[in-house]
Amino acid sequence: MSRIKALVAGWRGIALVAITYVYFLIFAQFAFLKRLAEIGIAETHLKVVMAAMGAGGILFSLLAGYLRSDIHPSIRLRAALVGCAVAAIVTTLPLGLATSILIAFLIGAALGVLTVTLVTYLRSWLSPSHTLLQVGLGTGVGYFICNFPPLFTASPQVQAMTAAILCCIGNFAASTGEVERTTLPETDFQQFSLGRVLLGFTALVWLDSAAFFIVQSTPALKAGTWQGTTHLWINATLHLGAAVLSAWLLRRRGMHVVLGYAFAVLAAACLLLLNPSRAILASAFYPVGVSLYSVALVAYPALLLRSTSVAERARRAGWIYAIAGWFGSAMGIGMGQNLGHIPPAFVMVAGLAIFAPQIPALFRSRRREIALTTIVLIAALILQTAFTPLLSKPHSTPAIERGRQVYIAE
Repeated sequence: MSRIKALVAGWRGIALVAITYVYFLIFAQFAFLKRLAEIGIAETHLKVVMAAMGAGGILFSLLAGYLRSDIHPSIRLRAALVGCAVAAIVTTLPLGLATSILIAFLIGAALGVLTVTLVTYLRSWLSPSHTLLQVGLGTGVGYFICNFPPLFTASPQVQAMTAAILCCIGNFAASTGEVERTTLPETDFQQFSLGRVLLGFTALVWLDSAAFFIVQSTPALKAGTWQGTTHLWINATLHLGAAVLSAWLLRRRGMHVVLGYAFAVLAAACLLLLNPSRAILASAFYPVGVSLYSVALVAYPALLLRSTSVAERARRAGWIYAIAGWFGSAMGIGMGQNLGHIPPAFVMVAGLAIFAPQIPALFRSRRREIALTTIVLIAALILQTAFTPLLSKPHSTPAIERGRQVYIAE
């Protein structure tokens, strides 16, 4: 019962997280691209437009952490939502290359301010108890809405107007209640270093963006993952379930476990996509991996990031979304465009980036086991080197076999 009360009391935070994800995914990364395709913007021009969006996102994600502290966060958040809504509405009008570049920059800038402001003050819009569950639910609902078949298959204009309407709802949610601007209390959850998590998030967003672009650009893969009502409902359900699971894992097991599971599942999806016949299986792994890390991407700067003041939290959140979010996404899309697949070697490098920080601790806590394993491996290598020449010597051929060979030869 207390959990239900917490969810009801934190409806504003849940709604704001969900709306932010819907706007970014269904409009900025989907409807806007389809709209550009409708007006004939492609190839080099498309890269320029998307570069403008990335530049706006990186620049304003960083600047959002340095905005004047006397500006009420509710006003800042509402202004960002208005900017997002205006950008979505304008895309339904006739566009050219120049206007598309300006709109793309506005989308990135508004999203940069929106995301950093939201996670910096998210505690103020959440119920004090079960905060991670609320973040997980908001993320899961956002992904569920994005995969809702009537919305996913709608025209770019309908998707853009839906995103604008949701921004208006978010504006109402952000305007109710009082928002604290004082130093946020330290969380009682386990703390994690910024550099370690930033590296992991960048690798995961990179993989996610590359996989999504490749699927959307390859008809055979798209048919086995996102086409059809059944696929969309399954994706929506998997996203929602994995998001709630991620919140539970963050609370019970910690950030390193969530990032590890997210990578394992997402890496499996990326490797399965190398073979179009396994696209259906990849479609089961992909949404789970994405939701696992997406919850952490909100929860870490909002609840798990150690900080002494709101300003410090905002600056660190800005770096997370500028590098991991915008830069990682741009590099992933670039990989998908240039290569058309995700090299297994890159998946391995991404895994090292995520698990490398845990290796020193593993060596410290399992010295004897690692030493014993090393000795066994060295002994096996020595034995293999010593006995391979003996085993490779030709054996004498039995008389019957020699006679058979002569018979066949003659």
